[in-house]
Amino acid sequence: IGLDVTLKALLSLKTIDAVAKLGESGKMLHQLMTAYGDTEADGKPMHDVNTICYLLAPEFYTLTDYWVDVITQGPAAGATVADTQNRWSQGKKNVHVATDIDAAAFEKWFVAQIPNMNKQLEGEE
Repeated sequence: IGLDVTLKALLSLKTIDAVAKLGESGKMLHQLMTAYGDTEADGKPMHDVNTICYLLAPEFYTLTDYWVDVITQGPAAGATVADTQNRWSQGKKNVHVATDIDAAAFEKWFVAQIPNMNKQLEGEE
């Protein structure tokens, strides 16, 4: 799930303020979310949380199959390159790449997880 998608997975500033009122987990998350300066005009991107969200709610994501290679040498080591134009993969695909997200569903899902976090803090399961 690349930055092109995670930058769409925004929590609105209104939602971030509301999170602070959702128990101890909400307070902690609010502090974490407001400590970093990566706020966009429409909200704050939740980059890493997308991995968990995809595993639990893959229907929020639009996927496209591509052949992706990882560069292992030189100044671009670690970069991934997708054959989006079928130039070297000969039609083979090896990765599902997220190309879009239902941002409203993501935001709603994120907020809905906080009560579960509070229960775990309190020792309930």
